[in-house]
Amino acid sequence: MWIDKCNAAIDLNLKRMKKFANEFNQNFKAIHVGGTNGKGSVSTFIASSLSKYKVGLYTSPHLEKLNERIKINGNEIKDEEIRKYEWLCKYNFTYFEGLTALALKYFEDSNVDYAVIEVGMGGRFDATNIIEPSLTIITNVSIEHTQWLGKNIESIAREKAGIIKNAPVITGCKGKALEIVEKIAKERGAPIYKEGVDFTWKRKGSQFLIKSDDEYIIKPKMNAIYQGSNIAIAVKSLELLGVEKEKIIKGIEKAYIPARMEKIGNYILDGAHNPAGVRAFVMALREGGLQPIIIFGAMKDKDVKRMLFILEKIAKKIILTKVENERAMEPDKMARFCRDCIITKNVEEAIEIAESMDEKIAIVGSLYLAGEARKILKEIA
Repeated sequence: MWIDKCNAAIDLNLKRMKKFANEFNQNFKAIHVGGTNGKGSVSTFIASSLSKYKVGLYTSPHLEKLNERIKINGNEIKDEEIRKYEWLCKYNFTYFEGLTALALKYFEDSNVDYAVIEVGMGGRFDATNIIEPSLTIITNVSIEHTQWLGKNIESIAREKAGIIKNAPVITGCKGKALEIVEKIAKERGAPIYKEGVDFTWKRKGSQFLIKSDDEYIIKPKMNAIYQGSNIAIAVKSLELLGVEKEKIIKGIEKAYIPARMEKIGNYILDGAHNPAGVRAFVMALREGGLQPIIIFGAMKDKDVKRMLFILEKIAKKIILTKVENERAMEPDKMARFCRDCIITKNVEEAIEIAESMDEKIAIVGSLYLAGEARKILKEIA
């Protein structure tokens, strides 16, 4: 596929995307979704609830094939549609820039009413930051991608808040990150709506109680406790878009994406790939009273040491593995951060060993890992 030819080195600037913007005419309302964790879930909740419109959804990464990243009303872009946009190669894009340009042109040419666009990394120089949003969302901010975004919460928050323009901002940020998001929103004349102030949520059995302009009782398919904030952010965003209460509830309840506490047989798959995400994953395991065998694999640029420290508190045993990706960290290198773990050469071997232990098994550490594991588990099934 032509998209594989988009292999320019990542240098975090918008020069190529701004050139592309000369051939892109945004003819849809855009919801721009940034933050550290929860972006994909929030984006999916919103797109699902805008059911009476023609809605584009752009998320990343994919689990099994890149078509998953670009959808209209839940339908993935077809290979023949992707091939139509080979002319985008002329911009010498990075892989993510190429996919972003493809999504934006596809949505433009398809005359969608709304496009929900998830930020890839950071915000200020992210390829998606050429759109003009009707709403801007920053889910939360925690330490990640420090080689690109900075070493502390303040610098990372500034990068993520770089997507703020003059449209309303909805955020679940706390502490220093919230201070920076508020400051930038004020500078740019953007009204801001904050979790814990303008909208709240709490767990109510298997449901979530959301209080915003209205009150909502929602029982979603994606029911892990960490989804509470994501659901609340989506509710407030949809209220601002004028969506009716019944459609909000129905849309969020039917929304689903794999690898968010996904259960496949005796396995739980989760795409948590940074310390904040892993903490939320562990919180969800504890809520379910689970202490599983954990299969873990991660990319070289992730905080593996901290993630393993968190996981060791709940795992009966940790099995380290590696996906088929050049960015993946070698299991023997991860083992330096793990007191007592099993090293495997690939995901298939990790699953075989876990199966022999006859325990509940959780797979976590990367969406790439979750995607590769899903393929194997589906073949077993």
